[in-house]
This record gives sequence, structure tokens and C-alpha cells, in this order.
Amino acid sequence: MRILLILILALGLAGCAADLKKADSLSPLSTYADTRNRLLLNFHADPSVVGSPGWTRLTTAWREALREQAEAADYQLGTQAGGEPGALPATLLIVEVDRLHQVDAERGLGQGSLRVTVRFTDSQSGRLLGSRRYESASEQPAALDGQIAAISQEIIAELSGAQRIAKRDALVPDKLPAPAALVQRSPQSKPMAALDDQDQRLRELQQRNLPFDQYQSEYRRIMAQ
Repeated sequence: MRILLILILALGLAGCAADLKKADSLSPLSTYADTRNRLLLNFHADPSVVGSPGWTRLTTAWREALREQAEAADYQLGTQAGGEPGALPATLLIVEVDRLHQVDAERGLGQGSLRVTVRFTDSQSGRLLGSRRYESASEQPAALDGQIAAISQEIIAELSGAQRIAKRDALVPDKLPAPAALVQRSPQSKPMAALDDQDQRLRELQQRNLPFDQYQSEYRRIMAQ
């Protein structure tokens, strides 16, 4: 059933890819097994974006789009309340809207362009599990509801294809490990201190607001170290 859901999501993405650019060649996503299919959602943005007239409508519509995609893939989506980790383990989706331009937003979401970084984190420890960046494919305004639907599909597809690991295992930055690596950490695994330093550099990268191509290059450089 899980494989079927992944195939359905992949087919759905085929019709949306033309509207978005997605950073490619990024490291595979891993999530913790004890989170099961529980997700929490939080939106972050620059104050200038939060203060825009369409921000509340955008986040409301986006939350609903993600909920529909999550339920279709057998995920449970909740909202993070006040930055609290929640009672149960979950994968926290932090949707950081780096740029938002809206036109004709008097009714609905209207047309526009955006750039988004999605951080997949462990809700209880705050550990960064992976990140993805999405950006409008054209500078010309396009329907924002279609763009957030496409990004929502991408997010759930990433989660559906993610490797589940135990919390005692180090996250693998470059390659999916052999099945035995899920039980016992490989001697070649990076020390936890190095992984924590890598997490910090990734967080700093996400704050630098780089052009799309430069962001990809810097991400690959950090993950290769």
C-alpha cells in the first residue's frame, strides 16, 4: 500500500513540476521511526512577508492543501502550538517563506511568486533531518494556489520515500545505508559532533537568502564535508 501511495504521488507531481524549481542533487531524507506517520506544521517568514495582506489567507490555504495530501498518504498532520514539541514524537515541517509576491489577491490567493525552504526536523529534539528549497519557475506571476498545492505534493512525496531510522543511528548525509546500518552504526559514520556542526551550517545557509543555483552549490559543499 505504501508503494502504491508513492506511485500515486509521483504521478500527481508530473503535472505540477512546470510551475516550480526544486533544488536537485540534495541528500536523501531520513525520518525517525518512532514518529510513525505523525506530522506537525509551522510557518516561518520574514516580518515583511508576515505583514503582507495575503499572509493569513496563504497559510490557511497551505495548511489545508498539506492536510489533504497528508491524509491521502496516511499521515496525520497537526499544527505546532507555540513552538512546543508536542506530547508524541513527530516530524516537524517548518515551512520558511523566504520571498512572497502577490498580485490580484483581493479574492483568494491570486497570482504571484514565492521561494520556500522546507526544513524537516524531529519535533522533540529539534534535530534537522533534511531540507528542500522550492521556487516559482518564472518571474511572471502564476496562480499561488497551484504552486502551494505542488509544493505540498512534493513535501508528502519526500516523506513517503524517506528512510526510517532509529534515533540512536546517525543521519547519513550522502548515501542511503545498507540495511545492516539501521541496526548498528557503521564505523565510517560521522561523529555526532560533526553532524551537529553540519546542522548548524545548514541552518545558517538557509538564512543567507542566496540565489537558487548558489544555494544548491553551497548545500552540496556542506553535505560533502
